[in-house]
Amino acid sequence: MGLLGLPDWSLWGIIAVVFLVVEIMTTVYVALGFAIGAAVAALVVYLMPGLPLVIQALIWAAVGLVAWLALSRWDARRRATRPDINKFDSRDSLPPTDRRRRSGSEEDDPPR
Repeated sequence: MGLLGLPDWSLWGIIAVVFLVVEIMTTVYVALGFAIGAAVAALVVYLMPGLPLVIQALIWAAVGLVAWLALSRWDARRRATRPDINKFDSRDSLPPTDRRRRSGSEEDDPPR
């Protein structure tokens, strides 16, 4: 039995849910790796009850770190292949006649 009379695996499950909620509030894959680590630790403790707390924490830290590194590398590759939304030219949304007028070549337009 762990803290508050709950089994150890359920505490790791609660930790995983807390990290998932934190990840939902952020969008940069910071807490998702550690949520995965806590879920794996919960599964291992469920399958092997009585595992010492130090071993449980090491499982959580190792799996969480590996998952976090894998997610951050995946995210870096994904961001490298996507266009940057900040490189936007507002003139691209204008009709061709207005683009010419805004770029300074008004001599091409007939007088009105």
